[in-house]
Amino acid sequence: MGLEKGKSIQVEATSLTHAVLLQFIFCRDCKEEHHEGSCSTLLEASGAAKQAYRVNERAAEHARWEEASKETIKRTTKPCPHCGVPLEKNGGCMHMKCPQPQCRLEWCWNCGCEWNRTCMGDHWFYV
Repeated sequence: MGLEKGKSIQVEATSLTHAVLLQFIFCRDCKEEHHEGSCSTLLEASGAAKQAYRVNERAAEHARWEEASKETIKRTTKPCPHCGVPLEKNGGCMHMKCPQPQCRLEWCWNCGCEWNRTCMGDHWFYV
């Protein structure tokens, strides 16, 4: 069976899985050329496991700050029940008003319902 240009076939052997593309055999897991044994053994032997890629420290720091910010927002805010924009309550009563001009929903921080007389009577100032 010959290979046509741009066509690939996948071959599965006992413990080795690889793909054949234009008569070049490579490991489907690590994308290196055909090898016996596990991919981690090959990477450790070549030293590539430690130097597979370089980390941009500035981008990594930015990503850590982004993730920390997302966690803080998730922990300290509640989404507007209508539009979902996160709102932070930093004191006062449970009456909230969405700051989004297209929304402006007035809702209860405690129960998440649209602001009503029950909210005013039952839990206006309870934490």
